[in-house]
Amino acid sequence: SSGINAEWPLRPGIICLEVLTLLLEKATPDSVEISIALLKEVGARLDELSPRAMHGIFDRLRSLLQEGDLDIRVKYMIEVMFAIRKDKFKDHPTFAPGLELVEEEDQITHLKQLDDKVKGQEILNVFKFDPDYEENTAKYQLIKNEILGSDDSDDDGDDEDDESEEEEEEESMEITDRTGTNMQALRRTIYLTIQSSLGYEECIHKLAKLQLKPGQETILVKLIIECCSQERSYKKFYGLLGERYCRLKREYIPLFAAEFQEQFETIHRLETNKLRSVGCYYAHMLYTDALPWTVFSIVRLTEADTTSSSRVFIKILLQEIASQMGEKKLRERMSDPTLQVCFEGLFPRDDPRNTRFSINYFTAIGLGYLTEGLREWLKTAPPPAPTLTGLDGGSSSSSSSSSSSSDSSSSSSDSSSDSEEESDNDKAKPADKENAQNEPVTWSSNDFHPSRRPPGDPAQENRRDRNDRNDRNDDRNRRGSRARDRDTRDENRRLGSRDRNRDRSRENGRAEMKSSRNRDSVIRKERQKSVDMDSPGERRERKSKNSTALRDSSSDDERRESREGSRGERRKKEKSRRSRERRREKSDHIREKSREKSRKREGRNERRK
Repeated sequence: SSGINAEWPLRPGIICLEVLTLLLEKATPDSVEISIALLKEVGARLDELSPRAMHGIFDRLRSLLQEGDLDIRVKYMIEVMFAIRKDKFKDHPTFAPGLELVEEEDQITHLKQLDDKVKGQEILNVFKFDPDYEENTAKYQLIKNEILGSDDSDDDGDDEDDESEEEEEEESMEITDRTGTNMQALRRTIYLTIQSSLGYEECIHKLAKLQLKPGQETILVKLIIECCSQERSYKKFYGLLGERYCRLKREYIPLFAAEFQEQFETIHRLETNKLRSVGCYYAHMLYTDALPWTVFSIVRLTEADTTSSSRVFIKILLQEIASQMGEKKLRERMSDPTLQVCFEGLFPRDDPRNTRFSINYFTAIGLGYLTEGLREWLKTAPPPAPTLTGLDGGSSSSSSSSSSSSDSSSSSSDSSSDSEEESDNDKAKPADKENAQNEPVTWSSNDFHPSRRPPGDPAQENRRDRNDRNDRNDDRNRRGSRARDRDTRDENRRLGSRDRNRDRSRENGRAEMKSSRNRDSVIRKERQKSVDMDSPGERRERKSKNSTALRDSSSDDERRESREGSRGERRKKEKSRRSRERRREKSDHIREKSREKSRKREGRNERRK
């Protein structure tokens, strides 16, 4: 402040310059933010009163920007402040509209400095009775009217202002589009801007010019992640883009965290390629600390709470983080006591079964060193108490299995005794039947089969007939399936022998053809050797011998072709014989079925009689 007093003359606003110099002398991120906020409010006025002092303030900001010791967000704020000064504080006027109530000649300026000793008027805090209160109030009102104008003129002006404001509101009434056209246009603009950018910094500058309205930041976040998932492979461009947004504006951090939760809940809808891209994107956001690690609080790594897609997503996410951070840093981050509440879902300790699942999962993905504390807890964890439902379920299951085995044995014995009991019931006398109907019925544990119930009830007899019919159908189906299996085995055996014979004949034919070719080649070579050494007579004799050999080879080929033709005829005959056998078996089956139906019809008629 002493330097300021020596170089700068005392003018209105000197205290603002002293505050700015004090904040920027030992710059910290907080002090720079406060100085930039103050410059936005009083920069236009200070530029008019002391341009030399403003030049010194901005030189200090430029040196801080070049040193590089500040955060990226603070540097971006300094760049924005230089842009505001370049525009001559167009969006930050000296006085707000409606506050210029006093003329500049009538204004009383108090020139104070930070080093000045100011005596406070403590007596003003003490109440004093004013006997001339009304006279003093009237004098104050006169002074007020001289400076600000009379009340009547103010009322008239207020009415005129209200009318003008109403007219302006009617003229500036906006028509809201509920068809979603504006939303589609904004999505298209953001998508084209992202795709046409060469680097993430250029993309951020282009997107900053869109001037998004409140509530449209969510659309931007969703589009960044959607564009990342549409790529064939993950591009670091999108991770750097999201990281820069989170560092520049903290309002984007909860938006990206909410989108992480939404993506994790609907991860089963994504394809494998999209799932990998989204996992790598959020891994970049986490290992650069652009996104807080508290987002893991929504993850619960148990067999019941996860799907195959979510487990693959967690695997890609953690493996990418481990590859970027390293084992040491990742182990330190996972053992941070302030984040243990968020990691309770990743390392569950509520149930030993869930704990074993988590340990096996991390071991399978190559991050077993993160579960050392979990393994120690599992060694000392108390065993789970047995539940009553588990005991009941075990006894019921054992009893049901034993009862099922006893039912199966009883059903087999009952089916075998059906025919004998049916013959005994047919031989029973009518008098015995009447006595049986008049006697009281007593049931035992073996009388619940329809064939063991007392006669005389038509519904019971119908049920017994139906059960007998079903048993006979089952026996016939079993016999038919055995016959079909036997025929299938025979057919496979015949086909296998036929295939073996065919392969053998083909090999013999190839060997014969090869031998005939070798014989012909030998003959041609011998003839070529002796063509120049023999006389004409010898040549004629050799020619006749060669023709005889060729005729012999051609006759061998003819014999082989005739043998193959005879084999084809035999194969056709065998096929026709098998078809005749199948037709005969089918006709026998149909005949047996018709006989069975006739026997049932006769038995039914006899029972009715």
